[in-house]
Amino acid sequence: MRRPSLTPPPSRDHTDEVSGRTETVTAYDWNGGRVWLRDSARRALLVIELFADESVRPEQKALWLPHMMFADPPAARDAAGDDPQGMVAALAWEAYGIDIAGDHPQDTGGAAFDWAQDAARIRASLMSAYGLDWDEASRRLSFCDLIGLLASLMETAESSPFAEAVSARLAKPPKPTKWNKDEREALEARKRHFALKTGGTDPVEAANTEAADSFAAALAAAKMKAARNG
Repeated sequence: MRRPSLTPPPSRDHTDEVSGRTETVTAYDWNGGRVWLRDSARRALLVIELFADESVRPEQKALWLPHMMFADPPAARDAAGDDPQGMVAALAWEAYGIDIAGDHPQDTGGAAFDWAQDAARIRASLMSAYGLDWDEASRRLSFCDLIGLLASLMETAESSPFAEAVSARLAKPPKPTKWNKDEREALEARKRHFALKTGGTDPVEAANTEAADSFAAALAAAKMKAARNG
């Protein structure tokens, strides 16, 4: 996934024809050309939600994805050349951290936070720490910049609702002694209070699994179409 940078690539405003909302889109390189990707934080979460939604068929997800990703889908198709699936897979990883093609295996472990369950904590923390209103910032910040801001909350001595929740979930209980019973009980109480109700399933890992299925379905459909036309 692309990392925050002090020398970011070009960006510009893009107004969605359907919703009328304006969001920031970013230039990504592909095959020596430039593709404008809708990589805002809000857009990335919509893509992650799409792939984690088991009620939507994989082939339907694969059909919707390019329209969700690219500011100009026809121009993106031209830039893709003869490898549209490869371009979508590579840029989905760069922009959203979704591993469609299974090229970036990683052990994510248990989830430390959940976009839905921690939504109020994320909103409040961005406002208190950075003065950012979520509704505006989610369309102006890229997803990688949002991840960077949330990660920075874990590195500061200043408390925030998001950092408090994540710290409690990741905290390791101290080795029991006859002097730390109260400390261990307090930590267990905090862990119960902040526990995720999803059973600890990583939402991005779930999206990766669904995305891989969608990618495979799209590839199979393309091969069948080529066979019929050939």
